[in-house]
Amino acid sequence: MIRNGENMILEDIQTKKITGKEIYGIYQPDICYVNRDGIERTLQVIIPETAQDPDKKYPAILHVQGSAWKKQDVYKRVGVMEELAKKGFVTAILQYRESEIAPFPAPVEDAKTGIRFLRKNAEQFKIDPENIFLMGDSSGGNTAFITAFTADMDCMDTGVYKEYSCKVNAVIDLYGVSCVKIKEDFPTTPNQGEPDSPEGKLIGGNNVYEHPELSDQITCMNYVKKELPSPPVLMMHGTADDTVAPNQSIQLYKKLKEEEKDATFYLVEGADHGHPYFWCEPTLSLIEQFFKKHMK
Repeated sequence: MIRNGENMILEDIQTKKITGKEIYGIYQPDICYVNRDGIERTLQVIIPETAQDPDKKYPAILHVQGSAWKKQDVYKRVGVMEELAKKGFVTAILQYRESEIAPFPAPVEDAKTGIRFLRKNAEQFKIDPENIFLMGDSSGGNTAFITAFTADMDCMDTGVYKEYSCKVNAVIDLYGVSCVKIKEDFPTTPNQGEPDSPEGKLIGGNNVYEHPELSDQITCMNYVKKELPSPPVLMMHGTADDTVAPNQSIQLYKKLKEEEKDATFYLVEGADHGHPYFWCEPTLSLIEQFFKKHMK
């Protein structure tokens, strides 16, 4: 029996209809993808899900967080990756062996292992293994680019999960380092190129100018060759970047075009290194459109 007062309360109650198509993200932290000599490396994984189709498979994005090749803050972009998950991607942030632990090509080796791990565990993470993408920012852009462009080469790799491919459908390089031997492109790094600089530590504590046999290995342009297969590339760089000058991306873009590669490049007006412009909705929509354009 409903009394008069209860009737008045019921009249104020609102209803809300949910379609079941809305995407939300399920965060799975610190997933170990490899153990190298007692050193565990992890992924931060976010899996999209809907009430209507909880078993649906999604394309995946592996993100390489920038850190000057030092220890990464792998939680820094979890919120951004959740936004991409809501756009219909499984997202994973890669932790690689930092330069204090292992020199180059350790980051590339770990990125390739991370891609293979996602394919190996595609069912668990609801991934469509035919549609895996790679992106990175700053030093992570360098790692992502070299990883994508050497996927068909027998180099910078390990035997872990080798039965699975490390190829990606497309790659995004955000304000990445492309060549560490152009000193004027790193105006805020006083020890640029020295053994104790980020790039010097990456090549085992050596001077990048005195050891071209080592620093050439981390130069992106050296992997861009017309006759070699490579995925489409999207690049973005801020015009106000004084940590990694936009010339780094401009020179790489020129090389990509000279070698007739599928490349798109945006200069972001007024953006400095790691600027919020790169992580807000207009940019995330560009990322979504670019990756979905290259789905199989």
